[in-house]
Amino acid sequence: MSLTLKQLRYFEAALRNGSIATAAEEMNISKSSITAAIDLIEKSVNTDLFRRVPAKGIIPTEIGLAVGERVKAFLEQEKLFRADLKSITDDPTGTLRLGCYAPTASFILPPILSQIARIYPGIRIDIIEGDMDKLTKLVLSGAVDLAMMYEYDSARSLLFEKLFEAPPWALLPLHYPLASHCEVTLSELAPLPMILLDLITTQNYFTSLFTDRGLQPNVVYSTKSSSVIRGLVANEMGYSILNICGPYDRDQTNGYSAVAIKDDCLAPAFGITFAPSLEGSVIVSAVREIGRELAGNGAFDHLLMTHQNQ
Repeated sequence: MSLTLKQLRYFEAALRNGSIATAAEEMNISKSSITAAIDLIEKSVNTDLFRRVPAKGIIPTEIGLAVGERVKAFLEQEKLFRADLKSITDDPTGTLRLGCYAPTASFILPPILSQIARIYPGIRIDIIEGDMDKLTKLVLSGAVDLAMMYEYDSARSLLFEKLFEAPPWALLPLHYPLASHCEVTLSELAPLPMILLDLITTQNYFTSLFTDRGLQPNVVYSTKSSSVIRGLVANEMGYSILNICGPYDRDQTNGYSAVAIKDDCLAPAFGITFAPSLEGSVIVSAVREIGRELAGNGAFDHLLMTHQNQ
């Protein structure tokens, strides 16, 4: 009975997540595809590899864990094999599976994709957007080759190449008195109604900017979309804090004002995350080189709100 790489990846995702539904969401496929892959592998070894527990997901059996270790090792070898094949030629071709942190994708990807298309027209690119946790899992599973994202503690087993640091800044409705200021402090912002970007890691990061100073933000709305945030702020529903400042965030024509935060705040590093097994991949190396060149030439500087470029 033959097994495909996709089926092995589906099995590995189910084992790692302990949930068919979560694995299906991560791999962007139907739950039935995950179930079919598990069933096929169970038939190939002629035994159950998981116990289905209502409301608790799936629990691997002892044999299921042993099979999972072998599947994981095989998938790692497959990534090394692909990297070896791609390293034979200095002219990268094939498909690049590129992940990107969703709130930053529309700002970060265009210059990178433009350079890839210009220099390596033979590369096809599949783009996958998601939050930090999803992207980390996709890189770990081999579902994407690399991801453009912030440095993430849960991705310590992966390699990270920093492109820039992104200081936080405030997005304020134009009618707010603070909107006309060059800078604002967190103590000035704290009592105002806040719209929070509520993604994995972002909620803790933005609230910690206040709590680390003994302040408490007045969160009245939360959303997983930075576009929704901009719309709510423009309609005077509150202010927000972001890290990437889009090209139209500063011109005030959209009903809000971008203002630098005066306090000395942690500026998270943004860059390229990839698996150690793909460090020698020609395609991954090409994207890393393009990212370094763009960052070195200041291609991302206009997206950063600093005291110097406000």
